[in-house]
Amino acid sequence: MIVNDDLLVSYLSGNCEPDVAVQLMQWRQAHPEHEKQFRDFKLIWETSARLGYTGPTDAAASLQRLRQKAAAQSSLAPKGNIRHMQQPRVWLTAAASLLVLCAIAWWFTTRNGNIEVLTQNQVQTDTLPDGSVLTINKNTELQFTRNFDGAQRRVSLKQGEAFFNVKHQTQRPFVITAGATTVQVLGTSFNVKNINGRVEVIVESGMVGVTSGNQTVMLKAGEKAVTQPRVHRIVKTANPDQLYQYYRTREFVAVNTPLWRMVEVLNEAYNSRIVLDRKELRTLPLNTTFKNESLDDILAIIARTFNLTVQRTSNQIILR
Repeated sequence: MIVNDDLLVSYLSGNCEPDVAVQLMQWRQAHPEHEKQFRDFKLIWETSARLGYTGPTDAAASLQRLRQKAAAQSSLAPKGNIRHMQQPRVWLTAAASLLVLCAIAWWFTTRNGNIEVLTQNQVQTDTLPDGSVLTINKNTELQFTRNFDGAQRRVSLKQGEAFFNVKHQTQRPFVITAGATTVQVLGTSFNVKNINGRVEVIVESGMVGVTSGNQTVMLKAGEKAVTQPRVHRIVKTANPDQLYQYYRTREFVAVNTPLWRMVEVLNEAYNSRIVLDRKELRTLPLNTTFKNESLDDILAIIARTFNLTVQRTSNQIILR
């Protein structure tokens, strides 16, 4: 008996023979690793079921490629009457994420030929049809043209935030629309945030053109532009810190960073509501790096640094 994807699908859907189900149960109980692999596969199955995923061909092929990669890494399959899938957890997790994305993309593609990506509680990295790479923050919705057909490579950032590392193509500009703002590049890396029509563009490398209404400004590395909804005016400044990178690097780097700015980013990152009790606290300079730390630990360090107290109420956290 071979334990493979088809058998597991048959078992989870309740369509396998009773004796096969018994053997599979015995296989699960024979080793903790078997049970872990079963639960990982079940995660993929349940995720697709919740989304009502019927499986476009491209999505199925992509999932199969993931499984082939996992199988290629496995050279230590145990011997015996029942062979199990040597599926590393990382590939199964990636496969589950892929199913989520493909299901959403398929829903949109059937309507107008575009692909839509919607993230919820997870940061995600993806590769666009031209080879450009983007990192998408949580709670972000964007859309791009399937296969990037046409003279321009177009992406619409409807809400949220993403970092773009654009592959250079001289003859085909890369164009992002975010609210009433347009960002155009040939090949560069930059961050775009669209929160209810307020758009922020920060450039890490190369040069970016930002247009709102009849105004266009050019940004180079280390510069930032901000536009407001219904106000066709672009405010261009030097970018003061690297805190915008937190969702990619999982670090909060503060270099003489005013406390109000750190609080602003923490509220965004942890979906919290931290407030400063006194105006004079706003400009306190913070010099530290937080890496993979909980919000409680970060607040405790800030409190010790500035001799503050942390008070929690039902709907906010007060630094005083």
